[in-house]
Amino acid sequence: MKPKRIEYIDVAKFIAMILVVFTHGIKECNFVALVFSFHLPVFFILNGMTLKVENQSFGEFLVKKLKRYIIPMFGLGFICIFFELFIKWLLNQPIPDNFVLNSIIAVINQFRKFAIWFLPALFFTDLILFGFHKLSKGRLSIMGILSLLVLGIGIIFNKYAKAPMVWNFDAALFGTIFTYTGFAFHHKKVSGFYNLVTKNRIAAFLIGAALMTATYFISQYVYEDTHRHLEMFFGNYNPYYIVLPNAIIGSLGFILICRGITNPILAKPVEMNLALLPFHQVLAFPLFGFVFFKDWWKDVYQLPASNPQYILYVSTQTLFSIALIAIIHFAIKYSPFSIIVNQPLASFYHRKKREQA
Repeated sequence: MKPKRIEYIDVAKFIAMILVVFTHGIKECNFVALVFSFHLPVFFILNGMTLKVENQSFGEFLVKKLKRYIIPMFGLGFICIFFELFIKWLLNQPIPDNFVLNSIIAVINQFRKFAIWFLPALFFTDLILFGFHKLSKGRLSIMGILSLLVLGIGIIFNKYAKAPMVWNFDAALFGTIFTYTGFAFHHKKVSGFYNLVTKNRIAAFLIGAALMTATYFISQYVYEDTHRHLEMFFGNYNPYYIVLPNAIIGSLGFILICRGITNPILAKPVEMNLALLPFHQVLAFPLFGFVFFKDWWKDVYQLPASNPQYILYVSTQTLFSIALIAIIHFAIKYSPFSIIVNQPLASFYHRKKREQA
């Protein structure tokens, strides 16, 4: 039986994706510093909160994760190549020799190619935690210690490495501690604490707001001091003793605020997240700024990020991206290739097969 979805987690996933789209379209500023302090970790933590590792073999678990992350990584990646070609043609930009071949190789190796780099990182964190769960016989304390050891490896690699790892395994070294945090936070062994902070929506919202306020001040301190935010990539060393705890505080604060919001209207669109992830930068932004509203872009691109006209432009671009990608999402969802957006094959195809039989 398909597990029941947790509404506020879906709300958190969708709102977090909207923040990703918005901040990818705006200039570096204090608001971006706040969002970037937790916007990647929150997806790992939300993933950990719904992670199921009990009562299944490694083979069963691996197949599920390949379907959930790796098939979409390839499918969405190849569509992104087509969209890149389309944008270059539309804007009369030169297409380099072997562009398609090199792009296919980049998608297969996945060295930060398109925003789908995030999917294999999630894939590896799930596999790592599955192994830790089996190794520790489900003891959360041992799983936490092992996750911290993996984090230590990630920090060392991040500081000294000269090249990224295939399928962004180096990002997974950081993601493991966040996925573990979500897994432990929602685990039945600490259900008393979880219920205490999530049962009442108003209380959850207030706790979340307090945590988010703390994250805001910490993120501004880090931004003003080093002009940096949390990164999981090679060669981008940060003061991790500050940004990692802050990422967890901010992520939990954001999740608890979404628990207070809990709304089915904001929960349902979460199924669009996979399409929103890669397509907003590769397709929606270029169409909005360089095709449909290029004069508007010329008027605002030099304005500061705090200017109301600039904020209106970015907000409209975000809404345009969501609307456009909703169309693309549903086109894929009701195609024979629905698996690449983690959706089941439409019933129409099952009926068609039965009629042919």
